[in-house]
Amino acid sequence: MKGIHRLNHKDYIGVQENNLYYYEITGSERDAKSTESTKETFSDWSESPIDVGDYKVIPFGADNDIPKKIQESVFPNSLAPRLQNRKIELLFEQGPYLYQHVKDGRKYFREPVEESKIQEWLDSIGYEDILLANATDYYYQNQVFNKVRRELGYRLGDGGLGAIEHQPAFDCRLAYRRNDKKKAPTHVLVADWDNLQNEDVKVYPLYDRMEPTKHRLSMHWSKFASFGKRDYPVPDIYGSLEWIDRSTSIPKIFRALTENSLNIKWHIQSPAAYWDRKRSQLKENCQSQQPPIQYKEQMLVDLKEQILEKLSSLLSGVENVGKFWHNEYVIELIGANAVEQGWKIMPIEQKIEEYVTAQIKISEKADFATVAGLGLHAALGNVGADGKSDSGSEQLYALKIHQLTSVNIAEYHVCKSINDSLKAKFNTNIKIGFYHINPEREQDITQSQRIANNTPSNQ
Repeated sequence: MKGIHRLNHKDYIGVQENNLYYYEITGSERDAKSTESTKETFSDWSESPIDVGDYKVIPFGADNDIPKKIQESVFPNSLAPRLQNRKIELLFEQGPYLYQHVKDGRKYFREPVEESKIQEWLDSIGYEDILLANATDYYYQNQVFNKVRRELGYRLGDGGLGAIEHQPAFDCRLAYRRNDKKKAPTHVLVADWDNLQNEDVKVYPLYDRMEPTKHRLSMHWSKFASFGKRDYPVPDIYGSLEWIDRSTSIPKIFRALTENSLNIKWHIQSPAAYWDRKRSQLKENCQSQQPPIQYKEQMLVDLKEQILEKLSSLLSGVENVGKFWHNEYVIELIGANAVEQGWKIMPIEQKIEEYVTAQIKISEKADFATVAGLGLHAALGNVGADGKSDSGSEQLYALKIHQLTSVNIAEYHVCKSINDSLKAKFNTNIKIGFYHINPEREQDITQSQRIANNTPSNQ
């Protein structure tokens, strides 16, 4: 395990001989020209568009990498992926069905309907797979992209909308034409944004609900809008990434301790502003090349590992770090406060038991914050306090509240492309949604309806 190992995008561990070094990047990483490292802004994404052919691409995040950040934070975590999947399962529940809104006195309710022509079309496009993929994108990015095709016979007056196809939101970016002064999204560009090659970019106009057959192929885009944002929504999960990263990193530190019998000697903190300057330098170097090359965030990741590995080597054989490492401090005036930004190399007393106990407490707090931040009651995620399962009554009421408050908006966006197409293609008020059963207490239903008597082995 010797060398530098990345825990997440802000934490690393270095292993040198029998020592372990914990590296932490403090503050928010952002563009180096900013003088504020503790505050992240969301309004300036569109101010630095990416040139791709005849289009200006609005970056999704300051470095066009929010989907990647979410992926890298969530996937290694022991809780987040399961909780995300659980929300999808609770939304999908009994599966999709067709319905109409019916008025009964002063109340509205959903009445299931059967319509053979609509059902045949839904079956032809694989609607269940589309809705399941849409739900995944919605809970990770708060937006959904679907390609909508016009039928071939439309120009002859025979037909309208044809197939719908799910397009992974991970690869989609909003864009507008170079000469468009409004700078509002009009197109969607699909590409591998980590390895961008202009010839591999697919361009789609945004779907127009008022003229659904205007384009032979268009991109339907539905989002849960964020306050003050006219392009991308800020995903709900984004604010929880710091806690998710902390929850993920601690087990990896323990693994290094147990597998290698290592001693944690140094805790090294580096300011985010330092790496912001390195990012700017790398971007300038890329532009100075002949011909210019495109900057990739992986370049900064590689540079971090080189610098931290060199520091690990220096620390492994010295007691007085100051003799070998130049610690550059920067004082920036933020408001009325002087903020010190510099590397801090702090020796850790060899009290492993106390250190482990402290890390466990941090881990418990991080796990709690992860569950809370993902917006799912712990009882529904089978994550109770201290790892204990919650009671059946608590799970029941948590499910009822979830169905009442956390399903409708998600269902609206997940099903919107199909419902818009049903309206345009069949001129109907029939919609598609997800069928949910109202949960009841076991003692309130007959014995034959109870869970114990409805398992596959008893049927």
